[in-house]
Amino acid sequence: MIPTRIHGMIDYGTAALLGSLSLLPALRPRVRQALGAASAFHAATAAITDYEAGLYAGVTMRQHLALDTAGAVALCTAGLAMRGEPNRQRALLIGSGLAEMAVIALTSKQPRSGPGQGTLAQRLAGLQARAHRHDHGHDHGMAYKPLDTLKPVADGVWIVDSVMGPGAPVRMTVIRLGNGDLLLHSPTRFTPPLRDELAGIGRIQHLVAPNVVHWTFMQAWQQAVPGATTWAAPNLRQRGQVKRSGLRIDHDLHDMPPPEWANEIRQAVVRGGAGFTEVVLFHKATRTLVLTDLVLNVEPAKLPALLRPLARAIGVTAPDGRAPVYLRAIVKLRHARARQEAARIVEWGPERVIFTHGRWFERDGEAQLRRSWRWLL
Repeated sequence: MIPTRIHGMIDYGTAALLGSLSLLPALRPRVRQALGAASAFHAATAAITDYEAGLYAGVTMRQHLALDTAGAVALCTAGLAMRGEPNRQRALLIGSGLAEMAVIALTSKQPRSGPGQGTLAQRLAGLQARAHRHDHGHDHGMAYKPLDTLKPVADGVWIVDSVMGPGAPVRMTVIRLGNGDLLLHSPTRFTPPLRDELAGIGRIQHLVAPNVVHWTFMQAWQQAVPGATTWAAPNLRQRGQVKRSGLRIDHDLHDMPPPEWANEIRQAVVRGGAGFTEVVLFHKATRTLVLTDLVLNVEPAKLPALLRPLARAIGVTAPDGRAPVYLRAIVKLRHARARQEAARIVEWGPERVIFTHGRWFERDGEAQLRRSWRWLL
């Protein structure tokens, strides 16, 4: 069996090889496009896998191998379908897909370590230590400063921009309910000054983990605000990383909002394959839609130059940001149901759309959301 550590090296090596091939002028444009997409797909899925080569625990190793299989099948299908292209170039696509399938079949499904392995306390300690180093040694060029402080959006709605890991920008949305309770959507890193600032506008009562990825900082907030209720997206409590962490989940969220905010916030759940779910909130009074990863809109100028081609390849750069290609592939595994939910959400007519990564849509929310979700609608 191929250890997962070696599989990770193969993943990045394959991404580099396919990316290099996609630049060869001798290959036809359609072939280069397929190779480039496959390169971006491999790099992105490797980065978000909970194994030794991963940077962020977004998917399990089993889910990673399922995505790899889908990518290999896509390469083979592309080679078979491109009947107008030279046979050798078609064979390159088919051969690449078959080689991937062989590696997948021989790979272990049990990583020994990864960003999601171990206890959440250990992970948070590492994240906070790295964040501390970056706070004192870097200017956070990718982040939206000022960090870890409330920024007003509309009446009763705020955002908090922060960082995760080595400077990666992330965003929390705060909604104040009519009774003064605060709902923290996708909580960012905890700091005592931020807790005190929030206490000045209301009582922190609801902590929401909106999808199966964004839960890393929840336990720190639970410890700091023990009276708050923790709500989670469907399937989050079943994840191995969550079970190992000891994260407390009080209630699962579903398509209908709970009584605590049903009169003020609409709610929907977008479901994909591989257990992916994302809870979407819509604050009716301000017509503010709150997403997590279903839109990424990263400004290229904020990215290191070497990362810009990859970000463009996976489709997450402003002003035309979408969900990344690997997440689009996961959601399309249940396309009919996801499209139905997406259509319902767009019909709510949001004025603005907030999400966790990149430049959020401050105006013309419905039109911008339709453009970003054209792959889904």
